[in-house]
Amino acid sequence: MVEVMTDKQMQFIAWLITTATDKCQTMDEVREMNKDIRKHSTGFKEEAEEQKKDE
Repeated sequence: MVEVMTDKQMQFIAWLITTATDKCQTMDEVREMNKDIRKHSTGFKEEAEEQKKDE
């Protein structure tokens, strides 16, 4: 079953990410945060595993 996010949920996620990245001083900090987000996100885990297989 596919879950669909509401506009309010998407707005919250966008706010959360932009608020967090605004606190970063460098692009390396942003990239590190992105790695952590992907590590804890189910869909990204599957994509990362597929990319490793292709390399």
